Amino acid sequence: MMTDTNSIILTVLLVLSCILIALLIVGCIKLIITANKLNVILDDVEGKLDSVNGVFNAVSNVSTAISSAGNKIVNGTLSLVEKIFNKGKEE
Repeated sequence: MMTDTNSIILTVLLVLSCILIALLIVGCIKLIITANKLNVILDDVEGKLDSVNGVFNAVSNVSTAISSAGNKIVNGTLSLVEKIFNKGKEE
């Protein structure tokens, strides 16, 4: 009687172990498929970000040029004002 119970428990455990291994294999395969899809999406996003990055670089260059021109205008105006006030002090 005891050996029959042991063999039944062993058989049940082996069947459950096989089911668990099969489920783990299926889960791993689904995880690999999901990782591949995610990789494709990330590559697409990276490509789009590279194209947008060029636009941001252009905007940054234009902003720098405008700022530089503004600084030159302000410096020139300030220099002119200083010359006008310095002439008044020299006389």
